[in-house]
Amino acid sequence: MGHLTKQVFGEVNGAVGHVVFKHRAGANYIAMRVAKMKASFDPVVLARRAKFALTGKIAKAINSLALLKSAWPQELDKKLSRFNEIFQTNYDLIGSVANIGTISVAPVLGFTIANPHVTNLVAGVQIETDALGVNIGIDTGIEKFLVAAGVVLLQGPTVEGLPQTLVIPFKTTQQNLDLINPVSLTAQFMGTELFEYESYATKKAFACLITLNDNGQLVKSSRSVHS
Repeated sequence: MGHLTKQVFGEVNGAVGHVVFKHRAGANYIAMRVAKMKASFDPVVLARRAKFALTGKIAKAINSLALLKSAWPQELDKKLSRFNEIFQTNYDLIGSVANIGTISVAPVLGFTIANPHVTNLVAGVQIETDALGVNIGIDTGIEKFLVAAGVVLLQGPTVEGLPQTLVIPFKTTQQNLDLINPVSLTAQFMGTELFEYESYATKKAFACLITLNDNGQLVKSSRSVHS
């Protein structure tokens, strides 16, 4: 509780907005309204704030990877940026900080994958699926390469000073599009990202497959899968 050293208001009592005025022993005092202070410790409010903050980290990581960002439409009629679209979609999908559920790293733009497996390796992430097949709508006259991209959600730091939750984007090297043989793509972390990746007890990766044209531009993306 604070007090006014210059009594410019005279004797003040009552509440204005979030602030309460009290007059005691000739001095005016200011305090936060008790109801508002209690609200800040409401478990529901705290959980909502934590989910909002987590979604922001996820959206920022997805948006930072140009290839993933290009998969998201920019709804001109809604006047929303791609970041907003990523944020909105994932805020509706994820559960909570403790129980993430799922993340959409890119909207589904054209093909399905069978028996996907995403594995958190010692220094990276591996994505494997059955052969894509020749009847899934991929146009090999346009789509020439295949790549996997996504984010890895890190929780429970083992090194002091790191945030409780960190989200790192990743992309594998591209390979020639092959519809006949099983898919196996790996992203390796290096430098600061490797240090961060190794410094968390819990790791969960979310990724999708993306086909590229001759210029390395996104043509189609699969649904998101996770480890």
